[in-house]
Formats: sequence, C-alpha cells, structure tokens
Amino acid sequence: MKKNIEIKKLGINGEGIGYIDRKIVFVPGALPQEEVVVEITKQTRSYYEGKLVSIIKSSKDRVNPRCKVYENCQGCTLLHLNYFKQLTAKKEAVREAIRKYTNYNLNKTVFKDVIASPKQEGFITSVNLPIVEFKGKITFGIYQRDSKYLTVMTKCFKQHPMINETLSALEILLTNNKCKIYNDKFKTGLRFIKIKLIDKQIQLVFITGRDGLSEEIVKQISQLPHIVSIFMSINTSKHQEFDELGYTKVFGASRLELYNEDKKYLVSVKSKLPENMLVYYKQINCIKAMLQDSKKIISLNCGIGMLESDLDHEEIIAIDEKKYHIEDAKINAKRKENVTFVSGDIDSKIVIYAKKKIYDTLVIQNERFGLSDTIKNSIKIAKIKTIIYSCQSYTTLAKDLADLESNYQLEKIVALDSSCHNSYLTTIVKLVRK
Repeated sequence: MKKNIEIKKLGINGEGIGYIDRKIVFVPGALPQEEVVVEITKQTRSYYEGKLVSIIKSSKDRVNPRCKVYENCQGCTLLHLNYFKQLTAKKEAVREAIRKYTNYNLNKTVFKDVIASPKQEGFITSVNLPIVEFKGKITFGIYQRDSKYLTVMTKCFKQHPMINETLSALEILLTNNKCKIYNDKFKTGLRFIKIKLIDKQIQLVFITGRDGLSEEIVKQISQLPHIVSIFMSINTSKHQEFDELGYTKVFGASRLELYNEDKKYLVSVKSKLPENMLVYYKQINCIKAMLQDSKKIISLNCGIGMLESDLDHEEIIAIDEKKYHIEDAKINAKRKENVTFVSGDIDSKIVIYAKKKIYDTLVIQNERFGLSDTIKNSIKIAKIKTIIYSCQSYTTLAKDLADLESNYQLEKIVALDSSCHNSYLTTIVKLVRK
C-alpha cells in the first residue's frame, strides 16, 4: 500500500513522522515539511511504519548524504539533514521529552543552543567491531538488525582516518596470512577487534577463539604505523562481556598516554573512553562550570577520573563500578589529596556516603541507563543541594527528572552533540534543591 503524506516532525530515532487517518506513520529518511510517497511496511493498531519511495516536495534543509552506504547502514539517521538543523532538532527533542514526562516550566530554565561537535567527520577515536569474512576477505563490519545488511567499517567517514587506515591494513594483512574468522563449532578463529586511538598512538585488542594469535601475526601487526600495543583475549563464551576474562599483552605499552590541557592521563586496556573525545573535553568543562559554588562532591561513574582529578574543591568522593577505572584514576590523581576514588557497586556506595549528610553536590555521568531507586532515595536522604546529571539518553533523563522534580528546580540544561548525524546527544542538567 502506497500513500502520499506530509511529514510533520522528527521522531526520537531521527525518522520522519506523518499521519494517515490520524494514525502515526514512521518514515526513516523523511524530513519535516516534506510531502512524500510512502510504502507501508508494517501496520499495527496504534501506528504504521513506512518506506520512503519518493519525495514530492523536498525540505530546504535536506542535503546529499556524504556516505555511499547511508541508505543501508542505519548508523546515521540524520545524515540527510543540514548539520546545524540537526542541532536544532536535537534541542527540540530534549525539550519535548522534558515537557512530556515532567511539569517543569522550561521558560524559566537556561537552555542555550546545542554545542556542536568541533569535528563532524573523523571524530570517533575508539571502536569495537566484529571480525567477519566478506567477498573472500577478512574484514570488520556490523550486520544491521533488521535487514542483515553488512556494513563494512574500514572507510566510515565518522571514524578517525588513522583508525580507517589501520583497519584497511589489517584487512590486507589478515587476508594474506589466511587467517580465519571465528567458528562457533570449533571455538577457533578471530572474533572481535577493539581499537583505541590517543594522540597518534593506536592500541589493538583482539578477541579470539582458543587458537589465539600466532607470534608471526603479532610481529607483522606490530610493524604497522602507529601501533604501540597489542592485546589478546581468548574468549569462547557466547556473551560479549570480554573484560571479565582480562587481556594478555603480546606487544608494546601497558597503558596509553592521554594529554588534555597540559595534563597527562594514563589509560589501561580495559578502561573505556567516549568515542568523541573532543566533545567529552567540552562536557568536562561544562560540568566544572556548574560546580563553582560546590564544596563537597560525590561523583558517580567517574571513569578514569578526568573530571575529578582536575577539581580543587574541599572534598571529592569519586565512585565507579569498574575496578580498572579506579586503578587508572588513582594513578592519574596521585598528587590530589582532596580526591578519594572508590570502586564497587554504585548503589551500595552511595548509601554509605549519603547517610553522612555532609555532601552538597552529586555529579552523575550516565550513558543511557537511568538512575536506580537506591540512588533516588539516597538523594532524598542526603538532602543534597545540587545535582549535576549528564546522560546520553534524553528520554531516560526526562523520566528521572520526573522523580526528582518535587524536591528540585531545573536551573540549567546544556546539550552537546557527542554523536553527530544521528539522534543521540549528551544532555547535562543542573538541579537545585527547592
């Protein structure tokens, strides 16, 4: 069934939204103010899903996607929209989510334009990819969930050029050496690769079957440009939490050196960094600006402590579930007597410190998961004056705000475009106790 519809707005995943007989229609690739021909691919009681067939009237904000596999990849749902209009759409999405789930009056809240990424190409500096076989070559790619289309990731324009060059070189090297991808029956072969790029240093991690990597392959890989360390993990389990079994260093340095504003940080193989470090540096500065009146701070999900080790407040308790994050953080802040780094279950630790009722500020850095009931209850018990909460899901953030709004006023919102050309972004809110 084909229908002509007008697109009214963008959905939370970047799809166009229109209506047929008052029923919502989701159309990936369509933009607001466009008139389009849509083929209905799915019909339920409450909504339709449609495939964009043609555009009758095009939006002035439409641009030609710069990626050859854009239509099949599904990784950049807003690539056909002018970049600065993407930022406008993301800001409105944040506002709409907060209006939907809370009663906050956003006219009384400071919310400036979304902070653009300094780079919209080549900004991704860490990747985790399956190792696959395609057209007779060993390569690296992602199978799309719905279509099973394989997106080969050796030329992704969002990845840093040095990562793409390394992937292309590895593709040739592994293919020429007749390496095999993972065979689940025999538990042998190459499964996944993890790459970190920091200041022209590349760290490689290979997840393999029980045969591992041969010394000759390691030697050849180590001779590629910019490779400073190679790690390996033999892991044949079906789940993909590879950090649990640890990694064996087979070449080079144990930690990478990262510099930001003349400060040096060491990063171990397990420690996770944001994929867009340029925006993360801006995020740190935004949070620091919100902490000017704070004295005693609890910081949750501190990672390797890049924020906390740069604070000069009276006392900072920084907590992370990952022991290896805390190990790196302690090294990075070894001369900071005002910061205490603690590893362990976040819920258990926040209860201990909340009961002391001496901390005036809580900093929370979340990815896309919301706050637990334990954290919310601890906030109430401690009567914390200020909450700085950053989250990569504005819907999750808005739902958490709904549980906090009876006790907290929403003073400020800052949004940063940490994930260009799709619907994700990082949103930071400052809450002040009423």
